[in-house]
Amino acid sequence: MRTLLVLSLFIVFTATCSLPARAKPIAPAFHSYNMDSGIAHVSISDIAEDKYGFLWLASQSGVDKFDGYTFRNFGLWGEDKSTGLQTLFALQIEASLDGQYLWVGTYSGLSRIDVDTESFKHYTLPASEPFNKQVINRIKTTHNGQLWIVSERNLYTYSPDSDSVELVSYLPSTTSTLTDIELIGNTLYVTSTSGLYKLDPFKKSLELVAFENMNFTRLVAAEKSRFWLGTATHGACLFNPDEQSTTIDKSCTSETHGLSDNYVTDILLKDNGDIWVSTQRGLNILTSHNPNSVLRAPINEKDAAKERISSLYQTKAGLVVVGTRDDGFAISNPLLSNFYSQEIGEGRIISSLSNYKDNQVWVANEKGLWLYDTISKTQQGPFTSNGAFASSEDTNDKLLSVFYHTKSDALWVTTRTGLAKLNPQTRNLEFVALNGKSGYSINIDDDGDIWYGGYSDGLFVYRPSEDRVIKQWPLSLTTRIVLDDNENAWLSTVSGLFVANKLTGDLTSVSEFTDKISDQTVVTWISQSKRGGYWVGTQAAGLFFMSKEGSDLSTIKVTQIKPESRLSNVSIGAIVEDDEYGLWISTIEGIAYLAPDLSTLSYFGAENGALSTGYYIGSVTVTENNTIMFGGAEGVTQFTPSQVANVKWSPGVHLTNVETVSRNEQNGTTYQQRQRLDEVIELKHNDIALTIEFAATDYMNANELTYAYKLADFENSWRFTDYKTRTATYTNLDPGRYRFTVKAINQENEWSTNAAQLEIVVVPPWWDKPIWRVAITLLGMLLISSMVWLRIASLKKRSAELALKVEEKTRDLEAVVEKLTQLSTQDALTGLKNRRYFTQRAKAAWQNYKRHNHTFSLLIVDIDFFKRINDEYGHHVGDTVLVKIARILEDSLRESDVIARWGGEEFLILLPSLKVQEAFWVAEKLRKTVADYEIDAPPYSVSATITCGVADIRDYDSVEACIHAIDKKLYVGKESGRNAVIK
Repeated sequence: MRTLLVLSLFIVFTATCSLPARAKPIAPAFHSYNMDSGIAHVSISDIAEDKYGFLWLASQSGVDKFDGYTFRNFGLWGEDKSTGLQTLFALQIEASLDGQYLWVGTYSGLSRIDVDTESFKHYTLPASEPFNKQVINRIKTTHNGQLWIVSERNLYTYSPDSDSVELVSYLPSTTSTLTDIELIGNTLYVTSTSGLYKLDPFKKSLELVAFENMNFTRLVAAEKSRFWLGTATHGACLFNPDEQSTTIDKSCTSETHGLSDNYVTDILLKDNGDIWVSTQRGLNILTSHNPNSVLRAPINEKDAAKERISSLYQTKAGLVVVGTRDDGFAISNPLLSNFYSQEIGEGRIISSLSNYKDNQVWVANEKGLWLYDTISKTQQGPFTSNGAFASSEDTNDKLLSVFYHTKSDALWVTTRTGLAKLNPQTRNLEFVALNGKSGYSINIDDDGDIWYGGYSDGLFVYRPSEDRVIKQWPLSLTTRIVLDDNENAWLSTVSGLFVANKLTGDLTSVSEFTDKISDQTVVTWISQSKRGGYWVGTQAAGLFFMSKEGSDLSTIKVTQIKPESRLSNVSIGAIVEDDEYGLWISTIEGIAYLAPDLSTLSYFGAENGALSTGYYIGSVTVTENNTIMFGGAEGVTQFTPSQVANVKWSPGVHLTNVETVSRNEQNGTTYQQRQRLDEVIELKHNDIALTIEFAATDYMNANELTYAYKLADFENSWRFTDYKTRTATYTNLDPGRYRFTVKAINQENEWSTNAAQLEIVVVPPWWDKPIWRVAITLLGMLLISSMVWLRIASLKKRSAELALKVEEKTRDLEAVVEKLTQLSTQDALTGLKNRRYFTQRAKAAWQNYKRHNHTFSLLIVDIDFFKRINDEYGHHVGDTVLVKIARILEDSLRESDVIARWGGEEFLILLPSLKVQEAFWVAEKLRKTVADYEIDAPPYSVSATITCGVADIRDYDSVEACIHAIDKKLYVGKESGRNAVIK
């Protein structure tokens, strides 16, 4: 259990203290994707975003579309050239301003993708010389909406009027190559491997601006008509074209300033002024306040010097996407980087923190005791103990908790072997008491008495002035000690919450006054609240607020806070209440913030700069300038509450794929067809199924989302699915108009404000259109009227004849009536009840359902391939099969069930009191029994199977509708291969 990991911490001390040194920062949080994630190739050359917010990645295997979950690859074209690229290696990708189209540059030319149809159109580049290559070096849309293309030493532009690519200019030198373009004001600047140029719009020529023979790689507009230049030899350089400069060195940030490499592959300017610079040996961030201050930012666990970054891209939502040459790509959200996490010294496991002076903090980790400055982010240490040696693996004086006592200006430390105190003269830890008693927590009251929470030896009150233990209680591990006054202290333990009095020796459990916190509750934290009362944190039992009236423990009231939230399922490490009465809570998953209203809860994880491995119990402190620090297994996280920005969660939700399953009306076969992603789709009567796939563009937390969807005018309530499925399927929709809506839901049960919608129009067949329905109705009424008139005339004639024979036929009629009475309720061949009898029983069951809500289900059974049995073995064998299967069905049912021969080889069964799932189990039992039975029909032995349709009467308005429904389901079962049960 992670909450107890801190108990196994150990400290290896060194014999001397090091000089102040800069703390090692932990890299900004990235979410990486590689071949294991499903991408077609790990070498990402460029990145773009379409109008839906989906990412498109150019690589050596073509182009990949990424929706946050799955990758869809587009490679070489086939027989249809609109299905792919002409060359597999994609070098560049650029979106149009509206995101409708994506331009792709390869070694063989230029292509354009329509994001709705996912179809390709290919363009030929005009040649500037006989042996002109079609290699695309750069594609860029300038701020005026014009698309520019660089191919070798040629500069092209796209003309929407003629839908063609036009040659604008080219470099005369055959040994130089153009690399990038940018529109600064009204001037188009162009970088090359031989200097910086600009386009003369009248002469259509490229004129050298500065730095002849300098190899430039990137060109990005900055503020005040300046721009950043990426170079192959000098790093990233800020250039002002209005200033005359003969040398570029003074304006460059290079390896001498800490840049990972002088060869710059891409530059990205953030809205906050930070400049992201990628090189062939890693990613760098130049902060806005000091461009020469370089922060190295590894994107994964590899050595940053081995990360060959190829491209940088910023999405409309502010995410930064980093492409690499050999390890896929990674995504970060700088807007969420509210926390600063780092290691202290050479240690990572921060077991305890204690505020000192001047915003300095005492830190205990596995490498020793350190004094850390939260402002300069430097540390002194490690401070050692007298008996510890750096090379000793078996030293027993491992540090567990530190406590700085302001009144006495003394630092006390609990260790595995007792209580220690820092000697400020020798800078050594000296053991003073409780030898052999492992300490976990510590506090000091106004009398100077030390409350020492043991690991397993109980709780001690040690009086330094008398060098003796004045009180002891046999408690299990004590996680925290909070002084209530000079006599009493609250003790959070792994076996409940207690209050102890050092004078009387009383020890009282809170479980005596509330059932919310029992002696089985692992209480990890208690602290006094500025509201009056106490905050109590637990391991996977929730967050509580406890109050009492004065010193009367019988008045204790405990209220659980946000019981439905994630706080009830995680281990709480520490709780800090800020000046605005908001709560900052360290947990095993990260950092949570509970607003002053105690209803709004936010979570901060690795994507915010917090530690992904969570935080330890009690490892927390607050400095004089309100800096909060939490300690965990991978370092310490510090932040100032007022500077934490909580970005509103509002991802886009979009449809990723719409497919229909249609039936061929000529041969009855079915086929799938992908639909265009429009706002409205139209389905015909032969479209029997519709599948809709969707995704939210929350790339940082995609696997934490669930989705809710609904088809209006078809269903009234939302359906829910997890991130793995993200699919809705509908079959046999009736003619009409429907609206499909889907939203995303995060772990805080917050629904996205954005929703994806789709209008669905189901067109009826021609005979089901209003004009034809009227015509058919009128024709039917005419035929019925004619038949009625003819029937009446015939009856009148027959009545005269029958009147003469009434007396003669009376006895014959009575005999016939008696036989008909029997035949009206029984099938002659199978001996089962017939259709008429079943109809009467079904009507009676319907009335009972309407009056008393006694539900029932209907089950239809059809013998598979019965015609084939008649054709192959003869009708006498077919009759035997019918009779035998009728007996099997009847013998397998309850006495209360009603079975009848419905017609031909079909049987209808009424199952009183059974719901659809129970009826499904009955049908499965019948299907397996028939399938396992060998029918003896001399001279043959025949095997047969059945197909069933099942429905619950509660889902329909009448018995007839229910029978119609199960008949349709029976048809579906036949279509899907028979020997099946469809519910």
